[in-house]
Parts: sequence; structure tokens; C-alpha cells
Amino acid sequence: MQKILVIKTGAAGDVVRTTSLLNVLKGDITWIVDPKNQFIFPDQYNGLRLITDIETASIELKDEQFDLVLSLEEDENCARLASAIAARKLVGVHLGYDGLSYTDQPGGWFDMSLLSRRGKETANALKRTNPYSFQHWLFRMIGEEFKNEPYIIYRNPAVKRVQGLVGVETRAGNTWPDKAWDGYDQLIRLIEQNGYRVRTFSQKENIRDYFDEIASCSYIISGDSLPMHVALAYKIPCIAIFNCTPPGEIYDYGLLTKMKSPLLDKDLYSKKYNPEVVNSISVEEVIEAFNRVSLPK
Repeated sequence: MQKILVIKTGAAGDVVRTTSLLNVLKGDITWIVDPKNQFIFPDQYNGLRLITDIETASIELKDEQFDLVLSLEEDENCARLASAIAARKLVGVHLGYDGLSYTDQPGGWFDMSLLSRRGKETANALKRTNPYSFQHWLFRMIGEEFKNEPYIIYRNPAVKRVQGLVGVETRAGNTWPDKAWDGYDQLIRLIEQNGYRVRTFSQKENIRDYFDEIASCSYIISGDSLPMHVALAYKIPCIAIFNCTPPGEIYDYGLLTKMKSPLLDKDLYSKKYNPEVVNSISVEEVIEAFNRVSLPK
């Protein structure tokens, strides 16, 4: 039986979408993940072993040999671990003589990243024109073809979907401030005027409590962020607003309506807050997209 090591620690939404690999990875799987993201995974999934600390991993795994190490974090500590593990095959990010680098197999994905061998301008140009989903590139790294395999994450069977309940995530993280949108308050009023209940999400100590809140909703509206991915995992129709990240790499599973900013191309991956971008999608556009769904009340 094959032994496989996956190094993907965060962010939470990126971990969620990477779980699609669990559909095709066969063997004993060990996954290095950030402690706060360990509860993303189902309990006792096919013997999956989670390790939540890089230092612990370097000690626990030093005498093990893996058939495959899949290194997906653009992070020096993670790359150092990937380079130190005994493996018949390493795919992804590693630590070379000149710092972080990546193997040839996942070149299509990492050529569009901050690590790109082709330079920042080319990387961003590739991002803008990339027609393929993250899962397409992810599966290619291991010689597989993506065939609509779903995310595999924690799900509480006791939580039932509430008809007519719309979940709205109004917050945006600090990394990409332009993922914010100024229309949420007005949008919520319009949704409620149309006879729906609205739940706005808040910070939870345990990520599973957050997932449970999403699972209870019949529709989700957010930016390109974690609730969008959880909605896709739970087969909940959703709208996501893309102000500064490319919508093409998000696979929609037939559930996602993508609202793309007309200013996205010039603000791609900008880490500076731009009010013009944040207000570039109108409330009218979003409510029209929502109304087209004909969600039961």
C-alpha cells in the first residue's frame, strides 16, 4: 500500500478545496495541516493521519519513507520539511540552493504563483487568462484528471437545511482587503423585503461551529472565501463576489454564481484597499442574480 504525505496547512478555504484529492489518493495518507484547520476534515476518514505541527512532523516522520510527498505550501518551513522527508517522489515546493523552488510536475500551477520561475508579470498574465480550475492543476500534479470530484470535509448530519434561510458573510480578511464589498447591508435589506430570513456569520472558536451555521442555510452569499467553498462542499447554491482574485480557478460544481468586478484585471491580487474596486459591483447586479435562483421561502 502506498504511503502519501500531503503538506497543505492553510488558508482554510485552500485546505477545503485541496480535500478533493482524497477522492483519488489511495493508500496511507498523512496530512500536515495548521492546528486551527484540523477540524475541517471528517473524523476518522479512511485512516487519514493529521499532524498539526511542523516540528512534530519532522520528528515523527524522520524514520518513515513515503512513496509520494505532495508539497503545496509556499512556505520555507513547509518546504524544508518536504525536502527532508525520505520519498520516492517529491511533487511541489521544496527548498533549493537559492531558496524556495518547485518541481516540474506542478509547473502549470506554480508558474502562476509568487514562486513563478517566469517572473511576476508573466505569472499575473497567466493568472488572468487561466481557464482551468485549481482542481484541474492539482490533479495534474499527481497524474490524475479532475472529474468533478467533490470536497471531502466535516459534516454534522444533525444539522438540517432551513428553507428560505440565506447565509451572508460580510467580513473579509486582512490579506486581501479588496475582497470586502460595501453592498452587503443594502443587499440584506432587499433579501429580507423579499420574504427571506438572513443569517450573517460571525467568528467561532471552533471552525466546525461555523460550518454548522453554513450547513443550515439554503443559500450562501460571500466573497471568494471560506463560506463559498463550504457551500460547494455541502451542495448549497451560492453567489461569490470576485473583486481581486480570479474566478476562473474556482470550480463551480454547478452551484456557484460568480460576480466579477469590472476592475479585477487591474487590481488582481492587490493587497491595498481600493474603494473603487470594493464598490465596482452594484447591489442591483447581485440581487438580480439571487432572484434568478427562485429560492423557496
